[in-house]
Amino acid sequence: MERIFRGIPNERLSSIVTHNPDPIFLFGEEGKVLDVNKAAVELFGYAKSEWMDIGFQEIIAPESMNEVVEIFAKTMSGEYCSCNAKAYSKEGKLLHLRVKNLPLFEMDQQPRNIMVVVKDVTELVETKDKLRITAEKLKFFYESSAEAMDIIDLDGNVVQVNKAFEDMYGWKAEEIVGTPMPTIPAKQMEQVKRDRARMLNNESIRGLEVECLKKDGTLIPVSITLSPLHDEHGNIIAFSGISRDVSEKKRIEEALIRSEKKYRLIAENMTDLVTVINSVGMITYASPSLTPVLGFPLEYYQGKNAIDIVHPEDLPVVQEQFYSLFHSQGSAEMEFRYEHKTREWIWLEAKGTYFVDEKNGEGFILVVSRVIEEKKMMREKLTQLAFHDELTKLPNRRLFQEIMRQTLKEAKRHEEKCALLYMDIDKFKWVNDHLGHSVGDELLIRIAERVKRTLRESDVFARLGGDEFLVLLPDTDENAAIAIGKQILDTFVEEWKIRGNSFTTTSSIGIAIFPRDGATMDELMTNADNALYKAKENGRNTYITYSSLD
Repeated sequence: MERIFRGIPNERLSSIVTHNPDPIFLFGEEGKVLDVNKAAVELFGYAKSEWMDIGFQEIIAPESMNEVVEIFAKTMSGEYCSCNAKAYSKEGKLLHLRVKNLPLFEMDQQPRNIMVVVKDVTELVETKDKLRITAEKLKFFYESSAEAMDIIDLDGNVVQVNKAFEDMYGWKAEEIVGTPMPTIPAKQMEQVKRDRARMLNNESIRGLEVECLKKDGTLIPVSITLSPLHDEHGNIIAFSGISRDVSEKKRIEEALIRSEKKYRLIAENMTDLVTVINSVGMITYASPSLTPVLGFPLEYYQGKNAIDIVHPEDLPVVQEQFYSLFHSQGSAEMEFRYEHKTREWIWLEAKGTYFVDEKNGEGFILVVSRVIEEKKMMREKLTQLAFHDELTKLPNRRLFQEIMRQTLKEAKRHEEKCALLYMDIDKFKWVNDHLGHSVGDELLIRIAERVKRTLRESDVFARLGGDEFLVLLPDTDENAAIAIGKQILDTFVEEWKIRGNSFTTTSSIGIAIFPRDGATMDELMTNADNALYKAKENGRNTYITYSSLD
């Protein structure tokens, strides 16, 4: 690197940094800004002179703080580091950044300063978010573009198919959209009717092996997963299908039965995990792929009982499926955790199929499995994002409403009362405008923590959006609801100390009681909101019950 810059005047190097289109910062050991270039001033809105009094901790969003602090420390120890981070501009705009930290070494080879190069990816992130929202209803069908996927309406007409479907079956989407699904042979229509009836009862059907019709008139063996699709109200509006051509698998299965030698040759060259389990549960064959994936040598599996290396929590389901396969002599799919040498347990997706050994006439189960760790993590992440507020981790409106509907049903059945508290933070806009959005976000997080400590385990506390929160109190009358409302208001007495700012806030609360103030969820929420509005009219920092309104 020294040879590259040798001969370039310092003035020119300075000009390269100054006029670089990406923001560049020079930080000292304590995290204080020593210098910034023109692009940093333009992106964040702070004048160059203002930066001298700002540390990176003052602009980084709370959810990015730990990672930014961690890589700052690593860089000061001499490591080149990078990460994604969120930060706020002077005007409070949330920025999405790609950050690269470069240690600047002195003569003693110890870094004294850090150069930070920032890439503004806000527009890219916001565009991705918009695309994600637009594609939310379709994401299930396009998680794996290698498999044929389709959507049909409740009458059985094609709504949408993907390219893998077109390649697999031969029909183009424009040929079949709006018409009955053409892949279903006439002889299977009765079975299809029964499957759709099951889906109308909210059942999903996995690993259904059938023959499907291609455009050229040939039949192919297919493994299909069928699921109902719901609208935002939970109503079933369509059916989804994910199908996989198992022609090759069928040919492999037939080859296994005909020739053990050919079977072993195929199995030992598969990247999937292949095991053979006899009628007493012993592993009689394990493919070489188990060793790099699970860490144990092949000798570890020979003669071992298969259930001994299944996670105890998953054991009942696996045992049930195992005995079911020997009884039905069919096939089944399942997900379970398998023992790993260094990571304890690892999630697998497996399909077990019953076969008969032609040599001795004994039955065995062929299990083909693959690792689905990333898939499981993505499912959990999607579930968390779908039902919880990202900032406070509280239930969001969607989850709250589902819980509230069920709670009201139970209350009606047992003739119990419930209370709904609708609350917001008085003059929250002042906090954002005068102290910054990062302070406002931290305030919401701490309010959530304080209020939760006043509630019972059975109570449901959710963030509706902005500074609005909902509290559902099962089996609670008006007097008890008022007492809890007072306790919540008391939590605001203690002064907040956030990012060097000390201040107090108050809250206003509207209270509605089921069934007196509303027999449905919508009525209760509307009336609790009306009571909240009256509480704010009465000077804030108080509660009002809907029954006390004129």
